[in-house]
Amino acid sequence: MDHKSCFGSITAVTLNNGQTVTQSRPECRNCQEIRDCLRHTKQIEDEKKEKEELKKQSWITEIIDHSFVVSNELGSCLLKFLNRIYSSSLGAILFKDLFLFFDIPQNSLSSNLSISITRTMMGLLRAEKEESNPPSNPQAPRQRRGIEEGFTLRIVLFQKSFPNSPEANTGMIAYEAARALASDDLGIKQILQVLSDSDANLFKRMDLDGRIKWLIGKWGFLEEFEALKKIVALSK
Repeated sequence: MDHKSCFGSITAVTLNNGQTVTQSRPECRNCQEIRDCLRHTKQIEDEKKEKEELKKQSWITEIIDHSFVVSNELGSCLLKFLNRIYSSSLGAILFKDLFLFFDIPQNSLSSNLSISITRTMMGLLRAEKEESNPPSNPQAPRQRRGIEEGFTLRIVLFQKSFPNSPEANTGMIAYEAARALASDDLGIKQILQVLSDSDANLFKRMDLDGRIKWLIGKWGFLEEFEALKKIVALSK
């Protein structure tokens, strides 16, 4: 069956409050294909959500597989954090880099470190590999990859957890992830790229503590962060 040239132009838009609305043209009201068009739009939207969910689970699986968390309670909080943050308004920031989490109990505060894996470093490693494994055709030119070859490895160390306090543990994870991103130039650049002009200007004027708390709030973990601060204050 042939459809009109505008078939499929109806779009589903998600508002800031999470509500999804359907946008259509004025002529859609009297169109005999409106039902088929709506079903087509829903099918496209469902397929998009399915792909996003698969991508999300792939990222989470990679992080969990390469991390090392001894405590089942802390592991459960980490999984909860990763699932929630990917669905938040600024959650995608976290996945521009490779985050790894390690549970190293030492009865001290958690910490983090960032390691930049530059294109130059990747090029050196690849060149060394190519020298040990020369191509079958020596005349073939070496392929060069794009800028996405460089990335930052961010490692979060859990040196202390809080038994029977999942809120505090989740707050600790959110705090260290936000601190890792907000405390170096590359992380700040990534954050600014996805902010509106007003939010970007606000973010630039904040100090480090303000940026961390603001980012935690945007991710939706302020309650857990307050639980962390409370339990830390009581333990002093």
